[in-house]
Amino acid sequence: MKRNRKVNFLSILMLFALLLTSCGGAEIESDTIATAVAMTVSAQEAEKAQATATPKPTESDPTSAPETTLTVKAATTFSPPTAPGPVGSGSGNQCQVVANLVGETIPDGTIFQPGETFLKTWRLKNNGTCTWNSSYKIVYWSGDLMGGAMEYPLPSVVAPGEEVEIALSLVAPASNGNSSGYWKLQSEWGTPFGVGQYDQPFYVQINVNDSAKPDFVVTNVTYKVVRDPAGGCTTNVLYTVYATISTNGPAEVWYRWLQSDGNDSGDKKLVFKDATSITVERSWQFHLGNNPGTKWMQIVITAPGYTEYPQATFLYDCQ
Repeated sequence: MKRNRKVNFLSILMLFALLLTSCGGAEIESDTIATAVAMTVSAQEAEKAQATATPKPTESDPTSAPETTLTVKAATTFSPPTAPGPVGSGSGNQCQVVANLVGETIPDGTIFQPGETFLKTWRLKNNGTCTWNSSYKIVYWSGDLMGGAMEYPLPSVVAPGEEVEIALSLVAPASNGNSSGYWKLQSEWGTPFGVGQYDQPFYVQINVNDSAKPDFVVTNVTYKVVRDPAGGCTTNVLYTVYATISTNGPAEVWYRWLQSDGNDSGDKKLVFKDATSITVERSWQFHLGNNPGTKWMQIVITAPGYTEYPQATFLYDCQ
């Protein structure tokens, strides 16, 4: 690079001298030539200084590229919202609302005349950790309202472990046929809840029949098996099966017990004065090591009508 600059300088100087010679030759004074040379040198020095002050970037020198300043904002951190927990009964503490149905009146399928008024009662138990206070309600859920209101206040405060009776005055529909209405409870913070493991509504189910003498029949049979003692293998173990028989009105019912060893009972009579339920029982005792295995007992309705209901099974496993 420096050598090229020298060659350029000498070429300019020689050209300048030739021009002067051609214009006047010997008449041009040496001072004029010296001044021209000095101006050329000065110009070259100025160019050199400028090149030194602002060097051009080269591909082999990446640091010589012009710098760009970027302003980077700090990232904003977002936190997900916290889901609200269960609201406590007036205390702000978390608690659970759990209800179970322990009894009711008006068996399913009870016959009523069109427009007949009746009182349906459910008995519920508070199996949760919240106290059901005066802000709790009984709310209509679905089905036939049967002349009831959309909601009722809970009749009393119910602490955990306590029970409450809910009685609603209802009216049978005007048309014949089966009719059902479903209800739930509602907590003080507005959450509806039902009964049992699956949060089901409690309900009323009736049969409207305008016949002067309707045929009243057995509508349902349920069992409960009790072992005495509850555990262990004593010399004797007693199993008692309780069968609850329900009708849809006043009726004379004949039934019998069947059991897996063939020791059946004879026909027995029950008199129902209205639509209600009656519980009967039968016991079976086992001596230690006496024919262990699965056993069953069963209710058969022989009148009115013949109906075999499912078996109540249990396991005697003492050897």
